[in-house]
Amino acid sequence: MYWKVFYAVFIFGLTLLSAQFALAQDDGQMQMPKAPKGSVADKIKDRSYEDKQVLMKQEFTGGAMLHTQGWGLLLRRSKNKTFLRKRVFELEAVSMEHPKEVKTVNPYYENSNSYNYGELNQVVVTRFGYGRHNVLYAKFDKGVEIRYLYIGGFSMAWAKPIYLEIGHPSIPYEYISTERYDPEKHTSDNIFGRASVFKGIDKMQFYPGMYGKFGFSFEYGRKQKSVRSLEAGVIIDYYIRDVPMMAKIKNDPYYLTFYLAINFGLKWYR
Repeated sequence: MYWKVFYAVFIFGLTLLSAQFALAQDDGQMQMPKAPKGSVADKIKDRSYEDKQVLMKQEFTGGAMLHTQGWGLLLRRSKNKTFLRKRVFELEAVSMEHPKEVKTVNPYYENSNSYNYGELNQVVVTRFGYGRHNVLYAKFDKGVEIRYLYIGGFSMAWAKPIYLEIGHPSIPYEYISTERYDPEKHTSDNIFGRASVFKGIDKMQFYPGMYGKFGFSFEYGRKQKSVRSLEAGVIIDYYIRDVPMMAKIKNDPYYLTFYLAINFGLKWYR
């Protein structure tokens, strides 16, 4: 008995909704729901917006960065999931210098190369990560778009041993030899200068790890199909063991750096 009453109420309600929809169509007007606060529709309503743009789904950028322990280059491939969010793959290569590195020269020979006293390895870090960009303030057709980003992934520290030109037997030197830096044997008295940067590549060691990045991006490009942006943030790299950079001091298995980057690139629809 009860199911018959429920069935009758359901049919009546469905008929009533259909009638209202038909009347709205006949009048040529359709009441749209109110746009949620903060949604794209809400932002467009309150701004001077030229309806000529389409969502550029694909993006490729490249750039350079300065960070608190060196500099580097980066590439990014992005795809918009919505107008306000996009996913990002990135590849970076940055130099990493120890905060206590001090560049010096042999004061007795003007033609000697400079070197960092106590430096065991020259370190370069590469990162491959995946993350998201989220829009905080959309620029639409003009202005500056502000986003926050978070990216994480794999980090690899490449440590190339330092080779130096060593003078023998003492000042004034009678001959120069190229040797791997040994803090127990080599001092400022017998170091003539730094050897070729390529010396020791075959003895390079690798330190795998992970990294995380958080930052803010400010896109100021005027053309819809181009990217011009500045970015600032913080990165932490963590490795499975200490990365030996300097002699006679403690070397840590992590790097915490702050960075500033500039990016250029292109956008396209498909």
